[in-house]
Amino acid sequence: MGLLAERGDRQAAERMMGMRPFSTLPLAALLLSWLFAPVAFGNDPEPFQRRNPVTEAVKKTKPSIVCIKVPRPGGGKDMIGSGVIVDERGIIVTNRHVVGAKSNVTVCLHDDTKLEGEVFKSDPACDLAIVRIHTGKKLTALPLAPVNDLMVGETVIAIGHPYGYTNTVSTGIISALDREIEMPTRDVITGLIQITAAINPGNSGGALLNVNGELIGINVALREGAQNIAFAINAGDVKTFLGKHLPAKKVSGIDHGLEYKEKTLGEVGDRQRVVLTSAATGSLKSGDELLAVDGLHVANAFDVERSLWGRKPGEHVALKVVRQGQPMTVILTLTADQGAGQVADLGPMRAPLTAASATAGVPVSDRR
Repeated sequence: MGLLAERGDRQAAERMMGMRPFSTLPLAALLLSWLFAPVAFGNDPEPFQRRNPVTEAVKKTKPSIVCIKVPRPGGGKDMIGSGVIVDERGIIVTNRHVVGAKSNVTVCLHDDTKLEGEVFKSDPACDLAIVRIHTGKKLTALPLAPVNDLMVGETVIAIGHPYGYTNTVSTGIISALDREIEMPTRDVITGLIQITAAINPGNSGGALLNVNGELIGINVALREGAQNIAFAINAGDVKTFLGKHLPAKKVSGIDHGLEYKEKTLGEVGDRQRVVLTSAATGSLKSGDELLAVDGLHVANAFDVERSLWGRKPGEHVALKVVRQGQPMTVILTLTADQGAGQVADLGPMRAPLTAASATAGVPVSDRR
């Protein structure tokens, strides 16, 4: 038994000795050829698109954001704030604490044009102010968004001029809705949007946008000593403020007789409607959706009022409405308002840009 095992071992050893020794050269050559082979770029994943909803919203809205400079008491560098153009004829909304008690400020447009701005109205109770500028330049207004569909967690974009760093963009989310804070004036502001976007001194009065580039708020304050806690006045309260101080009856002394409410259709596109609740003429009916006034598209209550700035009693304007799904045009005759109170003195105010003049490229700002 041991002899057979010994003989078998010897035969196995002889067979192994007869085999060619293993060489690593072919394997090494194979590895080197793989390492230094031309890269097959065609098999790489496609590069990511750098454009996204945020970059598109910033690009679209940049011309509507302005820098506001206010002289510092006692001299020194100007105080810096932000503002938003809400009407193409030079109407800007900002915070009251940005303009303070000043009657005139310096407004810097996105192209660095510097203009004198007249503080038309300011209200510390809501910390909002209206500034008027006159320019031959074509201005771009930012549409005011509905606020009844704001969502906690949705992405927001803040644009302003913190510490004088112009057109600074920061992003975040809506953390909460319907917050309230007490301002240094002891006024309590309610209905605020709480956000995580970075807000610093100089952002006040600037735009808070959704990813579609709609104005959902005006940045107003940050929580001192905290991080990622800031607040914005919601666009609904901004519309209320503008509607109170700049209705057509105060700006132009007219009465259009329209009563209406706003309706939101969805999240994207042409999603706002003005619905008549009371008819000013027999040709109009409650429930009619108002789409345009004399060729100017209207999406909310402020649009209706500003569409009639510059009109006069006795003039006729064409209203484009939709009734039960059918479009139609109704002629409305404007009357003189009996009891507008103090007239809003905005200076010369042209009638708004119509569809016809827009096609011809007529500037919407005042001609001086």
